[in-house]
Amino acid sequence: MPRIKKLLIANRNEIARRILRAAKPMGIATVAVYSEADKKAMHVQEADEAYCIGPAPSLESYLRIDKLIETALKAGADAIHPGYGFVSESPAFAQACVDAGITLVGPTPQAIADMADKARAKEIAQQAGLPCIPGFSEPNASVSDLMAAAQRIGYPVMIKALAGGGGRGMRLVMTESEFASQLHSAQLEAKNAFNDDRVMLEKAIINPRHIEIQVLADIHDHAVHLGERDCSVQRRHQKIVEEAPSPAVNAELRARMGEAALKLVHATHYVGAGTVEFLLDSNGDFYFIEMNTRLQVEHGVTEAITGVDLVQWQLRIASGEHLTLQQEQIVFNGHAIQGRLCAEDPARDFMPQTGPVLTWSPDANSRCDHALQAGGEVSPWYDSLLAKVIVHGDNRLAACEKLADSLKRTVLIGFEHNAHYLQRISSHPVFQGGDFGTGFLAQHADELLKPQHFQAECAVAAVFLAYAPRHERCAWPAPLAGFSSTRALPQPLKLKAQGNTLNLKVSSNNANGYAIDGLAGEAVMLEQWHCAVAQQGIFTIEAMVQGQSAQYTVTRSNTGVWVQQWLNPQALHVEDETLLSASALAEGVFQALVSSPMNGKVTQVLVQPGQQVEAGTVLVCLESMKMEHRITAKSAAIVEQVHIKVGDQMKQKQAMVQLGQIQ
Repeated sequence: MPRIKKLLIANRNEIARRILRAAKPMGIATVAVYSEADKKAMHVQEADEAYCIGPAPSLESYLRIDKLIETALKAGADAIHPGYGFVSESPAFAQACVDAGITLVGPTPQAIADMADKARAKEIAQQAGLPCIPGFSEPNASVSDLMAAAQRIGYPVMIKALAGGGGRGMRLVMTESEFASQLHSAQLEAKNAFNDDRVMLEKAIINPRHIEIQVLADIHDHAVHLGERDCSVQRRHQKIVEEAPSPAVNAELRARMGEAALKLVHATHYVGAGTVEFLLDSNGDFYFIEMNTRLQVEHGVTEAITGVDLVQWQLRIASGEHLTLQQEQIVFNGHAIQGRLCAEDPARDFMPQTGPVLTWSPDANSRCDHALQAGGEVSPWYDSLLAKVIVHGDNRLAACEKLADSLKRTVLIGFEHNAHYLQRISSHPVFQGGDFGTGFLAQHADELLKPQHFQAECAVAAVFLAYAPRHERCAWPAPLAGFSSTRALPQPLKLKAQGNTLNLKVSSNNANGYAIDGLAGEAVMLEQWHCAVAQQGIFTIEAMVQGQSAQYTVTRSNTGVWVQQWLNPQALHVEDETLLSASALAEGVFQALVSSPMNGKVTQVLVQPGQQVEAGTVLVCLESMKMEHRITAKSAAIVEQVHIKVGDQMKQKQAMVQLGQIQ
């Protein structure tokens, strides 16, 4: 098998850039693909060649097997790396590569097919001697068959998509009464994610550890494992924080889990990098759950503690090289943790977020795999993952503290994201203590999601907006355009932050000192104000608020400003409604029009005109960033009009359902 000379990367953004970084030092020419939505993306700019494979916006562009193969042949690529997601676990894509004479950087079509079907994977694992969870998997089972199987297994049970992965199409069912609704929801999400709504059942192990073993195998029947990763910090079965090694795994258990993983590798004649995943219960017993036949999002933490470049080894193995690593040569150095920076708002039930990247500055002291750039845009068409912040320390506590510090120094402004949530996780005493399971986030939600107070940021925004320069070169301060009140009188402001409307008055003493009335209680005093222009639309402000000195970044937006205090990763968006008419709906007033809170696709419309609904009734289900989101009624009402249908593409704030008050 000849060395790979030209590699097409059948993926986008962060993972495409990661593969580029591995391929270029090896002398491999690189080819990027992109949809029109990604034509300015970093992976497109950094590859040797780039080809458009579909219109914008289009998730489907990256799923077009025929187009990917056609582009590879056109570019003269002799190999394709699929990354993760999209076609990375598609047997059909793997077979198409074989048929076209193109080397796939990954396992054989048969190995992918065997592991892609969870029922088949479990059967092979059992035959290979791996411990498995009791369950039921009949591909054509009816709803009544599944309900009967759930009763035999005993609640709680887990519904899992047969063709699934990444937590999609999974639902935990605690009682028989909720089984039917949860089954429907799981099948719908599986259909949207994998175009396959078949499911299987497993006995649910409550609050286990989620442990995965990284493996590498060559075509010469030599394989090794590179230890474990702990992926127990999950929300809706989606990993958020991953680490290596696991605080729950000792050397003896690592050896047993590694041996089990390698049994599956040999049973499937696996080639390349892969991950065998297990659940570890409180008794120290582990159970096989699935195998991911691709590179994992969290591969960087394994690289950090082993010094092994997994992507380069993927490329070398795909070129037919012998895997020279021996099991006894693999040593683990220190501790690594990864936080997934995602475009979602934890304060609003992790609602997906989109918007412009106004400011982006990752911490220089940690590894950050990303494809963000100031001036770019986060669209609703792809996964919410933005970046992976990876740290390495001499020990686990040092790594926890380093991740928290790195997140504090991360600046990302333009939309809500989860950096502060990640920082709270890494600083939490239970997480730092290491004794937790997959229920950690739910068990400590009150602490992790506790609202922040932004009084200082509101005060800075108020002064900035009241005395903002009309352009960045004029003298400071300057009056707000449109006001007729004199500078001697307090400047009236109507601002909106965190869903609250603030009616403020800002007074200046003409000596870099200001009083802000209307925030809370007594006037907030802001002194020693100093503002400097950092770059177009971005300002650095130093000020003392209520006697506390701090530095702030203020970034203009279309509707106001973002204010971020130094070492606080969560910026505050303050909208300026001073010169706008009052909102038609005041706080607490009946919400007649239900609008879409995000961009996304309508997957279910659950109400019809004339129907009476209660507070909390699900009206519409939306799919955004590959996840299902339920839109509910805020109070009891009568459905007057439904403006949408299944399949409609929603824009944020687009009307969906009109409600009327019950007389």
